[in-house]
Amino acid sequence: MRNKDGNLIFENVPYIASCAAVVGKKEGEGPLRDYFDRIIHDSYVGKETFEKAESELMNTAVRVALNKGDFTQEQIDFACCGDLLNQCVASSFAMRSYHIPYAGVYGACSTMALSMILSAIAIESGAAKRAVCAASSHYCTAERQYRFPLEYGSQRPPTAQWTVTGSGACVLESGDGKSIPEDPRSHISRKPYLHSARLGRIIDFQITDQNNMGAAMAPAVVKLGTIRDSSIMA
Repeated sequence: MRNKDGNLIFENVPYIASCAAVVGKKEGEGPLRDYFDRIIHDSYVGKETFEKAESELMNTAVRVALNKGDFTQEQIDFACCGDLLNQCVASSFAMRSYHIPYAGVYGACSTMALSMILSAIAIESGAAKRAVCAASSHYCTAERQYRFPLEYGSQRPPTAQWTVTGSGACVLESGDGKSIPEDPRSHISRKPYLHSARLGRIIDFQITDQNNMGAAMAPAVVKLGTIRDSSIMA
C-alpha cells in the first residue's frame, strides 16, 4: 500500500467477493426494491425492541453475504462493522453469532466506507485474507438516539433526514495484486474492487441543528473536493 498525497493506493487490490442488503418495509417500496436481498415488513423484525431489530438486520445481512459467496465464518479473518447506536450495540450484538475477530467502528454516514477502508488496510498488511464489512441503521432507533422518540409525536421539520432501516454487508477479499486492470473501462464485468481511498478531515462550521445533518457534513465534502481538484491540477 502506498500513500500518495493523502490517498491510500491499494496494491493487493481488495475486491468485493460477495454482498447483501437487508431493508425494511419503506425501503422495499422504493425504486431500488429489486436490488435488495431481503425486505422485512415488520419494523421489530420479531424482536422486543427497535435496537434488537436493527441488530437482527445486520445479523441477517452478514449471513446472506457469507452464503452468497459460499463462505464459512472460519474463512473470514476479520470483521469491521458499525451502526449509529451507543457503543455500537447493534453490530456488536449481531456479531455475537459469529466467531470472527471483530472491530466496531462509528462513522455515522461514512460507516460502510470506513469499515471497507480499514478492512482493506488489514488485507494490505497481510493481517487478513478476507474481511466482513457491515453497517446498519434503523429509523426508529436513530430518531430516539438523535432527536425524539417516536412516542413523543414530534413534528418533523422539512430539513430532517429520514434514516434508512436496513443493513448492508460485504466480504472483502485480497486480490493478491493480480486484479489490477490496465484499463478499468474494459473490465465492466469484473467484481468491484478498491483501488484507493482517502480519509476525510474534521471540518466544523459549528452547525448545531440536529435536524439538518447535511449542513454539518457539507463543509468537509467541499473541502475534500477542493483538495482533490488541487492535487489533480498539480
